[in-house]
Amino acid sequence: MRISVDYASSRSGTAALAWGQRAIWEAIRRVGPDDAHYFNVPRVLAVPRAGGPRTPGSVAEALAQVVARHDGLRSLVRLGAAGPHQEVVAAGTLPIETVEVANADAGAAAAELVTRLAARSFGDGEQPLRAGLVVCDGAVTHVALVLSHVVSDWQAADVVVRDLRMLLLRGAITTPPSQLLDLVREEQAASARSDRAIAQWEALLRTVPSAMFPEAVAAGSTPRFARAVLSSPRLNHATHMLARRASVSTATVLLVAVTMLLRELTGHKVCAITPIVHNRFSDRTRDLVTSLNQLGLFTLGPCGSLNETLVNEYSAVIASYRRARFDTLAFDKMIDRVSADRGVSVFPSCCFNDLRVGEDPIGTIRDDGESELEWLPGTERRSCHFCVALMHWKGTLGVELNADTTRLPESEMAALLHRLESFVVEAARSQS
Repeated sequence: MRISVDYASSRSGTAALAWGQRAIWEAIRRVGPDDAHYFNVPRVLAVPRAGGPRTPGSVAEALAQVVARHDGLRSLVRLGAAGPHQEVVAAGTLPIETVEVANADAGAAAAELVTRLAARSFGDGEQPLRAGLVVCDGAVTHVALVLSHVVSDWQAADVVVRDLRMLLLRGAITTPPSQLLDLVREEQAASARSDRAIAQWEALLRTVPSAMFPEAVAAGSTPRFARAVLSSPRLNHATHMLARRASVSTATVLLVAVTMLLRELTGHKVCAITPIVHNRFSDRTRDLVTSLNQLGLFTLGPCGSLNETLVNEYSAVIASYRRARFDTLAFDKMIDRVSADRGVSVFPSCCFNDLRVGEDPIGTIRDDGESELEWLPGTERRSCHFCVALMHWKGTLGVELNADTTRLPESEMAALLHRLESFVVEAARSQS
C-alpha cells in the first residue's frame, strides 16, 4: 500500500553540483545503474514511544517537514548537455510505502523494507529520498529511509533521521539548517583553497606508483568485486589501546595499519591510500544535508613498528584530511595532466572509509569473543579496486574489504583481514 504527502518550501533554484556531490556522481556513473545501488544510503528509525502511537498520516507529515527543511532532500540531479546539475524544487509530493505486520514482526519487516527500497539505483532526475512505514495495529513502529548518495552522505543521513525523530517528539525544530544552495555558491568563490589542495595532490602523485594494484593477477570471481567483513572484538580492543597510547583516533590507527600492510603486500616502497573524509569540521558543515565526502591522500614510505609509525605519521594523516576539499572538475584535469606526463593512468584506486558514528564507550570494549569472517554479496563493477570500510558490526568493530578479485583474489582478501587483526593485536601488546 502507498500513501503520499505534499511538501513545500520557500527555497528553490538551479545549481551546479557541490564538490562532494560531483565526486560521488562521477563514481556512481562509472559503476553504472546495475551496480550503483551499492552507493545508496539506508536508514531505519524506530519511532519513539514517548508521546504515544503515531498514525501513518502524522509520520508522513513529519517527513514532509524534513524534506521542506533541507535543500538536499528536494534536489533533482539531472544530466544535461553541459554535464550534471541539480534543480532544488520548492514543492512536490513524497510517495511512501506502507507495510502492515504484527508487532512481533516489526523489526524484521523494517529491515526487509529498507533493503528492498535500497536495492534499486536512483535514476536521472529522480526524487532523492525513498520512504516506507511499518505499521502495527494502526500505529507506525519504524520508518525506512533510503537516500541518494549524490545528495546525502552517511553523516547527512544521520541528520535526516535526527530531525525526523525530533519532529515526532516535539513537533517543531526552531534552528534553521545550513543549506546546499548556499554551499554551492560558497565553493564557487573558494578557488584558492581548492588550488592548494590539488597542488598538494599533484606533488604527491608524482612520487608514488601509478596504482597500488596496477595489473590483473587472476581470472577473478563472479561477481568480480568480492566483499568480506571481519568482525573482531580482539581487533576492536587492541585498536582502542593503541589509540589511547598514541593519542589518536581509532580510525587513524587502522588507516596507518592498513597502509603499512599494503606496503608489505604490494612491495611498493611508497604506498598511497585515499581516506574518504567527511569534511564536517565546522559548525557550518556539521549538519548540512548533502554529500560532503571527498578523498584525501595519505602516503607512507619506509617506517618502523606500528606504535612508532602512529606517532611519526600523525601529522601526515591530518594533512591528508585537509587536502580533501577541492573542485572536482579542476582535480580531474590535474589527474589527466599527471597521467599524460607519466605516460600511464595515475590514481591509487585504493580507499579507506570510516562509516561508524562515534567511538564505542571505553567501558563497553571487550577483547573476548570469537572473530568471524563473512562474505557478503559482491558486485560486478566498483569505482575502486580496493576499499576498506570500518563499521559497527555484530556488536563490535567490523572491517569490510571490497576488492577486485582479478587483482586481489578472495584467498588473499581473507588473509589480509586476518593479518590486520594479528598485526594490530601484536602491536597493542608491544611497547615499541
